[in-house]
Amino acid sequence: MNLILLFTLILTLNPAAGNAAESVQANRARLDKIQQTLSAEVPRVLCLDDDFATGAQPVGDAYAKAAATGFRSVLSLRTANEGLDLANERAKVERVKMRYFNIPVVSSAPQVQQADEFLRLARDQSNHPMLVTCASANRVGAFMMILRVVDQGWSEEKALQEAVRIGMTSDKLKRFAQDYIAAHRGQRN
Repeated sequence: MNLILLFTLILTLNPAAGNAAESVQANRARLDKIQQTLSAEVPRVLCLDDDFATGAQPVGDAYAKAAATGFRSVLSLRTANEGLDLANERAKVERVKMRYFNIPVVSSAPQVQQADEFLRLARDQSNHPMLVTCASANRVGAFMMILRVVDQGWSEEKALQEAVRIGMTSDKLKRFAQDYIAAHRGQRN
């Protein structure tokens, strides 16, 4: 009798497992389509999940396209002395009804309070989905690594692999992320 119940349970759950897999595939296909839409104007763009896309400095109609695909905010890690007109960028983002945030991170001297602010903004669900950018996605990779480990419980190795895929190349930023993680692991606010 128990074997019959087990068999019935397996048959009942199997379609649910199949539906869940189809749902995951459909969601990935949706994210891939958004990524393709943004790819011409956001170098190195990656739609990581439902909450975050990352990339290098957007150009052209990137912000309008991001807004049209459902993004609610843009977080730039660039500084004003990188030749970027931050006020103009803010105006472009706000013109398409998204929120604009800027944390001016110097690649060679990232600060703990900047990572704290990044986590605060990234934790706020009203900002999601969020497009996180910098000049080359180097800083983005490091800050996303911190988020993945400190907030989302990823292993440091898995988060490092994603950070490199995003665009992190700097050993200094990698060390900063690792030091921040070591000091803040398990301290999610």
